[in-house]
Amino acid sequence: MIRGIKIMKKIITYVFMLLSVSILMGCQSNSVKHTDDQEAKQQTFDSVIKTNRDKWDAQVNKAKKINTRSYSENASYIAPNSLSEMKEYKKPLIKGTIVNYKQMSGINYDTYTKATVKVDKVLMGDDKRLDKKTITIVLHGGLIKSKRLFHNMSSNTYNGVTVDTQPDDLVYFHDTDVPLPEIGSHIITAVDTIKYSSKDSSAFIDAMRKNDIKSSTNAYVPYDPISGIWVKTNHSKEYVLNNENWRNITDPNNTMSRVSITKEINNKYNN
Repeated sequence: MIRGIKIMKKIITYVFMLLSVSILMGCQSNSVKHTDDQEAKQQTFDSVIKTNRDKWDAQVNKAKKINTRSYSENASYIAPNSLSEMKEYKKPLIKGTIVNYKQMSGINYDTYTKATVKVDKVLMGDDKRLDKKTITIVLHGGLIKSKRLFHNMSSNTYNGVTVDTQPDDLVYFHDTDVPLPEIGSHIITAVDTIKYSSKDSSAFIDAMRKNDIKSSTNAYVPYDPISGIWVKTNHSKEYVLNNENWRNITDPNNTMSRVSITKEINNKYNN
C-alpha cells in the first residue's frame, strides 16, 4: 500500500513536471510569436513611411519653392517657458509620428496640408482617447497649384519670388515658422480640435469644408504652431523646435527663446 502511494506520488510529480515544461515552452513560444508579430508590424509601418516620404518628396522637389512666414518679425509674442506653463493650455500634449501628407485643394492665395499622425502617447492632458489613435493635423504651408496661389493676381510674384509656371504647376509654400516636418519624423505638440459652426466663414474654415474636414471630428490643429511644435527625425538624437526662425535663439531674455522648454521636453519625453 505504502509502495503504491510512493509510485503514485512519483507519477504525479512526473506529470506535473511535464505540464510545467509544456506550459513554459508554450509561454516562450507565444512570447516569441508576439515579438515576431511586433517586428513584422514595425517593418510594414516603416515601409509605408518610406513609400509616403518618397512620393511626397518627389512632388516637393519638382515644385517651385516660396518661403513665407506666419509670424511678423515686429510683433510681440509670449509663449510658455516650461511644461508646467503648458498645462495651462488644458489641451492634450501628444507624441506622434508623421505618417503621410495630403495636399488640400480649393484654396486661393494660401495653402494647408493634411498630416496623418499616429499618436504614440498622450503626454499631458485628460484626453486619453487619442492614445495610439491615428488622427489628422492640419498644418500651414505645403503644395498648391500656381493658379490658386496667384488667383486673380496681375503677376506670379509672391514675397519677392517670381514663379514662372503654368496654371496647373505646383508651388511649394514653405512657412519657415511652421515648416512641414519630414514624413517619418516624431513630433511633440499640443493639439486642439477643429470646431466651427454653419455661420463661420473664414478662409480657413472654408478650406476645411472644401476638404471634407468636419467640425469636432478626428481632425486637429496645433494649439501653438509658432512655438509649440518639437520635431525629431530618425537621424537626430534630440527634439528641436520646429520653428526655423526661433530654433537657434539662445538669449534667455528674448521672449522667442525656446531653449529652456526644449531642454525640458528632451529630458522628460525623449525616450
